[in-house]
Amino acid sequence: MKGSVFKRCPCPQSELKQSSNGQFLACKKRHGSWSYRLDAGLDPATMKRRRPSAGGFATKEDAEEALTAKMSEVNAGTWTDDGRQTVAEYLDRWLTRRTQAAPGRQQLKATTADLYRTHVEKYLKPELGRLKLRELRPEHIYAMLDVVAEGRSAATVHRVRSTLRTALASAVKERLLTWNPARDLDMPREVRHEVRPWEPAEIGAFLDGNQDHRLISLFHVLAYCGLRRGEGIGLRWDDIDLAKRTLTIRQQIVQINRSPKEQPCGQCGQIHGGQAFDTPKTEDSSAVVHLDASTVAVLLGQQFHQGDERAAWGAAYSDHGLVFAREDGNPLSPNGVSRLFEDLQAGITVPADAKQPGGARVPVRRVRLHDLRHGTASLMIAAGVDIAIVSKVLRHSTIKLTVDSYGHLLPGVGSRPPIRGPR
Repeated sequence: MKGSVFKRCPCPQSELKQSSNGQFLACKKRHGSWSYRLDAGLDPATMKRRRPSAGGFATKEDAEEALTAKMSEVNAGTWTDDGRQTVAEYLDRWLTRRTQAAPGRQQLKATTADLYRTHVEKYLKPELGRLKLRELRPEHIYAMLDVVAEGRSAATVHRVRSTLRTALASAVKERLLTWNPARDLDMPREVRHEVRPWEPAEIGAFLDGNQDHRLISLFHVLAYCGLRRGEGIGLRWDDIDLAKRTLTIRQQIVQINRSPKEQPCGQCGQIHGGQAFDTPKTEDSSAVVHLDASTVAVLLGQQFHQGDERAAWGAAYSDHGLVFAREDGNPLSPNGVSRLFEDLQAGITVPADAKQPGGARVPVRRVRLHDLRHGTASLMIAAGVDIAIVSKVLRHSTIKLTVDSYGHLLPGVGSRPPIRGPR
């Protein structure tokens, strides 16, 4: 393995003195910069000669030091020729590898793949793509995150940085980088908002006020069983045992970006634009949920109602075995269900003072669909259920997560203001 250092400067060779062997000597003036070139032999994978080089060093000593360090990397087997690829080229290759399942590799969730793709195309490539991968530094990443932060939350900034950190961690494993420049950064603090779910009276008012809607049973199950949106609309009749009063979470329906590469449904062979069946969010999410008597009654009613719809559609009914579906049996749109929940809150009122149910009324507080899951915890805590049981029902990975999220709702922990209308 051979290496050398040399100087680049604007001086013509005619101005440089020749040595005894006829070679031109390096310029002694304080201008120009030093570079190194190394012959690292053949790449055993491609059988192409490897010639790492770099320039821009202020002194000969700096270039020699960098050359020595590069030779050490080559000797230790920790250096890989990156072909001087750009960040954009690497991210495209990384994204393709992560989103296309290979034998022995775990399938990336559709929502995660969509998130990675969005971050790469919307933020990472426009701001960092032109840079050489091996020249990427924290200051470049900070500048990119400043652009992301304009008009966006700290949570979004953290997620974009997390995607880049994950991608560059793979580059380190491939020996394309010796360190991960996105790893140790000073990040903005994420403000965790205190969860204020609906009170039991508010949940009851919402369900009673929309009792004639065909999907009110879905919102009842979400509120009383603590299911996530995708778990609720992905629930199948085969996963429910009404006799034993249990349901098992085995799948969910997720919202994905529409794409020509969408996979056809394994049940009907059609493509449900923007919706996909997926496994539960985490391993802890796959669990048995026990049903109370009122939820069992609601599900029985849903069976009869769905039977009527199936009969009305006849042969055109696309049966996916779902508990909650469109009138023709096809899966519901997750985003459509969220919008429906927002619409159904309009016109629902509750007493302004819970102690005077016959007094003045105010519109119910506006909440998100996911807050129904939070409402499950509120209902249980209000009924005196131990926080450990609440954690188990919500299928949290640790009880600490439950306490951090709902500790303020526990008896004796502060006081909540009375209902005063919409937030």
